[in-house]
Amino acid sequence: MSKLCVMVLCILGILIPVLAEGQAVVPSVAPERGHSQQAGAVAGSTAAERDQPVLPGGGLTLIQLLQKGGVVMYPLYLCSILVLGFAVERLLTLRRRNVAPEGLLGELRSILDRPERTVDAGQVMALCEGQRNPLARIVSAGARRANRTILEVEKAMEDTSAREVVRLQRNNRVFSGVASVAPLLGLLGTATGIIRAFMTVAAMQDALGKSELLAGGIYEALVSTAAGLSIAIVALVLYLFFQERVEKLVSEMDDAATELSERLAVRT
Repeated sequence: MSKLCVMVLCILGILIPVLAEGQAVVPSVAPERGHSQQAGAVAGSTAAERDQPVLPGGGLTLIQLLQKGGVVMYPLYLCSILVLGFAVERLLTLRRRNVAPEGLLGELRSILDRPERTVDAGQVMALCEGQRNPLARIVSAGARRANRTILEVEKAMEDTSAREVVRLQRNNRVFSGVASVAPLLGLLGTATGIIRAFMTVAAMQDALGKSELLAGGIYEALVSTAAGLSIAIVALVLYLFFQERVEKLVSEMDDAATELSERLAVRT
């Protein structure tokens, strides 16, 4: 499922920027065609372009500004789509009912609140039967070692818990990866933009006196850097948020598992 999600996001990352670029390009009209043709070109602009937010000062829409970032923007588009897609996946996966359901926690607490020093392992196994969540797998691992030494019970539960934590944190690495790669892509765009500006200066002797000839390279350098940093900041914030979410859920599972292991290890 995760591989299919990554493939879909990669395809979207390739198609969406291309489609957006195609929609934002407005055909130029030669001056000699007259004012009537110019008016027709303006009237033919799409409603989507008119609805785009206009940035102050430059009269550019957001899409037009992003297009000035050069080819480096395409991998940055992909990074942003990956961040968005995996943020949705993390929000769905790390819901409490998918990790440590309140119903199962409540049943375990009711069992542990009983005055008896021991816990019926069969009852615990029956409680976890048919449930596919990390808490049920951890509790079942301990119940299968019931009436053995506490070291054996704790070892079984700790090993299962470690595997579940790795599984819960696995897709969080996407955010840390994007947070590391996006600024480097922005820096690469800065380099290519400066190179483009110097190539313009080298190709045209009067380029130094005409700032509009250098604007393309400067746009590419600044836009790509700003986009890379923006994506990296969002990815880092999401990484910290979901890491904290995992740690909170794991702490709750560990509290229940620790007390249960002590009850399961007591010999009758």
